[in-house]
Amino acid sequence: MHSNSTAHGPNGAVGQLGQFGSTGDGLRSAPMQLITKAIAFVRRDFKKLLRFAIVSMFTVPLGSVLLWLFLRADMRPTVANLIAVTLSTIPNYLLNRYWVWNKRGPNSVSREIAPFWAMAFLGLVLSTVLVWFTGLFTDRNIVFLAANFCAFGFLWIFKFFVLERVLFASDSDPSAPSEKVNL
Repeated sequence: MHSNSTAHGPNGAVGQLGQFGSTGDGLRSAPMQLITKAIAFVRRDFKKLLRFAIVSMFTVPLGSVLLWLFLRADMRPTVANLIAVTLSTIPNYLLNRYWVWNKRGPNSVSREIAPFWAMAFLGLVLSTVLVWFTGLFTDRNIVFLAANFCAFGFLWIFKFFVLERVLFASDSDPSAPSEKVNL
């Protein structure tokens, strides 16, 4: 598969380069371990990642359209952002819970709904701060939309892992924790 080649260490010692170019007992560097784990994670959960992305491709534009409509109605940018985020969080939660993570049964307010809304609130705070900040320099709606989009884009990856590891983690599969990749 991979041919090993010779490498000279800092003190002139000769060693063999392993599969990922590290010397020694085939130990991989921390960045390579991270990359390897990320690839394994994507391979294992590609369908879930794709569905999560599709939900976001629906709910992010929905929130942006709502924000734009509220801004066009001469609503203050921060109020418009608050209402747009609140309204777009409802389908976001439902689509993620039922379609992406295939969760059935009753919704748990303390274990699922409240933490999901807390993450939405975190996004709301970040996006509102950015919308407010951009309002100090411009009154252009496109800039407000970009600020909102950037704030939620920043939180997208973090949100996936919180949903995967905490909110919608499988309770019924005893092997699930050992299969999960710690990134």
